[in-house]
Formats: sequence, structure tokens, C-alpha cells
Amino acid sequence: MCGIAGVFFTDRARPADAELLTRMADRIRHRGPDGSGVRARPGYGLAHRRLSIIDLSDGAQPMGHDGVWVTFNGEIYNFLDLRAELEAQGCVFTTRCDTEVLVHGWRVWGEDLPRRLRGMFAFALVDERDHTLFAARDRLGKKPLHYAETGDGALWFASEIKCLREVPGLGAELDPQALGEFLCLRYVPDPRTIFKAIRKLPPASSLTVRDGRTSIRRYWELSFAEPDPRGEAELAEAVLAKLDEATRIRLMSDVPLGAFLSGGIDSFAVVDAMARVGNGQVIACTMGFQNGGALDERVHAREAARAVGAVLHEEVIGPDDMLDQSWFDFTYDEPFSDESAIPTYHVSRLARRHVTVALSGDGGDESFAGYRRHRFDVLENRSRGVLPRGVWTALGALYPKLDYLPRWMRFKRTFQNMARSPGEAYARSVSAALPEEIRPLLRGEWAAAGEDPLAVVREAYERCDGDHPLARCAAADFATYLPGDILVKVDRASMAVSLEVRAPFLDHELVELAARVPASLKLRDGQTKGFLRRAFRARLGQGALERPKQGFSPPSQAWLRGPVGDALDAALEGAAISSIVDAGRVRELLTEHRAGRRNHTTILWAVSVLQRFLERWG
Repeated sequence: MCGIAGVFFTDRARPADAELLTRMADRIRHRGPDGSGVRARPGYGLAHRRLSIIDLSDGAQPMGHDGVWVTFNGEIYNFLDLRAELEAQGCVFTTRCDTEVLVHGWRVWGEDLPRRLRGMFAFALVDERDHTLFAARDRLGKKPLHYAETGDGALWFASEIKCLREVPGLGAELDPQALGEFLCLRYVPDPRTIFKAIRKLPPASSLTVRDGRTSIRRYWELSFAEPDPRGEAELAEAVLAKLDEATRIRLMSDVPLGAFLSGGIDSFAVVDAMARVGNGQVIACTMGFQNGGALDERVHAREAARAVGAVLHEEVIGPDDMLDQSWFDFTYDEPFSDESAIPTYHVSRLARRHVTVALSGDGGDESFAGYRRHRFDVLENRSRGVLPRGVWTALGALYPKLDYLPRWMRFKRTFQNMARSPGEAYARSVSAALPEEIRPLLRGEWAAAGEDPLAVVREAYERCDGDHPLARCAAADFATYLPGDILVKVDRASMAVSLEVRAPFLDHELVELAARVPASLKLRDGQTKGFLRRAFRARLGQGALERPKQGFSPPSQAWLRGPVGDALDAALEGAAISSIVDAGRVRELLTEHRAGRRNHTTILWAVSVLQRFLERWG
């Protein structure tokens, strides 16, 4: 795992500034503390920071051969197979490193190269022969790639935004649309960033600059159009076999390797698979919460560790860890308010004391219908036509927002959704805050940020090629929530401590197989992740499979009533945050929250994150 940066000029004679490239790479030293390299030539420059995982002695980058040079972040798990194929066509390799497959693969496969790769990656290569830049990002968006075109024939790129902020003259104006998306979704979805001048290359996409023209194309789409005709038992066997294979190839490493382990099914399944296909005792890490109550899953993690014979390391975090945000502000270069980023960082830091690579259970919920909103969306689609739209609208307006009641009694958003199109309803279900909730908080020109911040989710839902609501939910999640929230959280938090995280459930072959499992099996009897629970019963035991999904979030609601809320109250005095949000209105929400009348956790934490972001970037 590494960090990359670089520049490509339309003018092939324009010199690249090696000193600037070095500064850009040094900004992401945490992604690669084991080594660095810069190649500055007329027409382009490449920079690299290396975290050594495979071929520790010979994998230095930028790496090149015969006029093709690459800087690469990630792991290619099928590189030995690709290497054999390339060698059969006459390519001569000089290292054991997966990076070299990209150099030779470009010569043989050209722009089809990303289709051949099984793994997680973001890379940029330059072909000096025809002065071409080619960059690509993995299918699901596990590794990041940001870029900016400066109008003078230069395209700059980097793993993290902080690198691009080193580029002289690059604008720092905020994007109001991105701000609205952040406040509603807790993240800024691809391809936008919070800065107008900087973009993200979307997952499963490549970028080419040739003859002065920049083009972006998708090289892979996840399809839900053709359900697998096999029976449940045969499909379950296929999924288990594919998970074991995906886990086995992710054990490839020349450095110590372990796992994250919570009380959930997915991480338990991965650790179980590691024990089955690996060669040694599994090292696992888990995180608990001070006064976390039901949110603290350590007892379940201990049970899982005992079941597979894993060595488990534990730590506990409290409200002081939520207030200590110096690492957070450096790690997340744009506003990001998923509170689970905090325990993710701390469990990554714990893991890094024992291993260099950790496997996680990320991806199981998206592939196998693991979220409550999946079940509710299917029910809403079945019930939408029972009453006229006007009746649903009236019920949504009249029913109170009862945050303090059990979740099954909170019908307000459900009634509101029934009066909307399926795509709009799902976008509202997945959002942390609704447009009508954030609009009153915004001042002046920023109020426009709340006009249609959920469009990106709605459009992804409606683009799906499957005809079942559950397929459309998954398509929206894979296009927005997974790459924009989950994978950003894990990549930045883990790389902040120089830890590589691999996710077997996000192997694209397993994801493609899961997309073909019929929706009726995934939600049979209305149970989230029902198919996966039944498939793993013999391996994990009935007790582990009966626990409801918990998530990995700290008790933020309670902590905001104490010192975390005090810190937000004081921060609202800042001029920068007061120019965007109405500090008085935010204080009203904080007062309601502390009194227990309403739960405003998501909005209050988002404002707190935004305030610190503005303070950092001026």
C-alpha cells in the first residue's frame, strides 16, 4: 500500500519540478513510510511513497521499462497469473513485485489493462513514446485518486487532496453542491470534492490524456440483470468457496498480517476463513466504547475469537477520543462526519502495533442486504400503491418526529417516502439528514446547497439494470455509500497509521456472484442478510447469526450531551463557520438534543466536522 502523486503536461517539453513533486509526496508520508521516489522529466513527473508489503527489496517506484513509467497504490492479487501470461508473450520481468505487471501489461493490453486486474488499485502511468497519461481506479473504489486541471495544460493527480493543495495557483473555492451533499450524506460523493477545482476519479474508471485531450470512461459495471438459477444450497456453497478463495489470495504478504473483528457476521466470517485457509494463528483486533452499553461488541468479538482460536487484542475509547481530533483534521481532507471513523482509526492504530496488513469484513452488507433500509425499501415499494399519494403526504406531514421512541414507532420518514418516487425515497432513507432539515441552517448563498443534494443517490438507484427494489438499493450503495463513506473511512483511517486493509467481501468476483443471488433469498422472511446467515450457520453457529446488526459507531448521542457538545458550542463562535451556518439555530438544535427532546446527533456532528475543516483550510 502506498501513496502516489504526479503531473502531466500537454507540452511534452515543459519540465516537471522535482522539488514540488517531493513536497506533494511528503504530504502523504503516512501512506508510505518505507521509501520514496520521484521521476521528473520533460512533460511529466511521478512521485511515490512506499509501504513495503511484497518484494521488500526490489519494489521501488516510480517503476519503468522501455519508456513506460508507473506510480501505483494497491495490491494486485492475480499478478502471478498475469505475469505468467505476459512472460508467455515475451515480457521479461526483473522483480517479484506486482507493480511490474502494470508496466508490461500496458504494452500488451493498453487501456484494457484495468479489466485484467483483480485487486485494489489506483495508478498512473506515462507512455513516453506517444506522450500519453493513463490512470485508473479499482472497480469498487477501495483506493483513492484525485485530480485537478489547472488550465495551463497541466493535469495534477494524487492519492489525497492535501498533495494537490501544494500546487501553486490551484483554487480553494468551496463547492456549494458538495457542501449540501456532505451535510445530508456525511460525505462528498464522487466525482465531486468539497473544492471546485479538484475532482475524484470514480471507481471502475480510467482517465486518459492524449494529444491534449482528457477523457474518462468506465471499464466495469456491476449487473443485477440475470439472477443465478441455482438453488439456495448450491449458491451458498459457491459463495463460501469464493469467500475462502478471496481470503486466501489476500493473505499474500511478506509482512505480519491480522484482522479486524467485531461482533458482526462479516468480520467473524472473514476471520473464520483466515483460520481455514491460512497457515498460522490469526491475530485479531477489536475496539470497545466507554459506557457504550449495547454499542460495545467486545464480548461478541471474544466469542468469535475463541471459536476460531484467534489471538484478540482490545482497547476502549471514550469521549476524550472524540474531542482529540488533530489526527482527524489531518486525515480527512474534506468534511467527513461518519462518527465510526473514530473507532476505525483507533482499531487501525491498535492493529498497526501488531501487524502491517489487516483484513476486514467490509462489503458484506452491500452485497447481501445487510441494512435495515434495504428491508424497508422493499416493503415501501410493495405498499406505495395501497393509498393515494396525497394520503401518504398528509400522514408524513402530521406524524411527529419521535426520536425518543423505539425505532419501530418512528414512522414519519416512512410516510414521507411513500409519497415519493422509489429512487427519491431510497435516497432519503440512506441520508443522515434531509434537505429540508439542513436548508434552515445555511446562510445566504449557501442555502442553494440544499436544493437537491440527494440527486446522486436517486440517479444511481434509477440506473440499476435489475428490476427488484433490493437490486436498486444495492446498486445505489455500490455507487455512492460504499466508495464515498465506508471505503474513504477505512482507507484514510488505516493509512493514517500506515496499515494496509484488505476486504475479501469486496473481491469483485464475489461481488458479481452476490449480485446474481436472487433478492428473494437475500431477504427471505424479511430478515436482513438472511441468505448469508443461512450459508454460514454450520461455520459460525446459530448464536452468532441471531444477533441483530449493530454497526461500529461510538455512543455519540450521549457524548454530545456532555463535553463533545460543549466543544461544539464554543466552536460556533468562529467567524468561518458562522458565515456558512446560522450558529443560533445550531445552538437551538444542541439545546433540544441535550434536553432529550430530539436526536440531532448527525447534524450536530456534521457541523462540528465542518467547523474544524474550515479552521484548517482557512
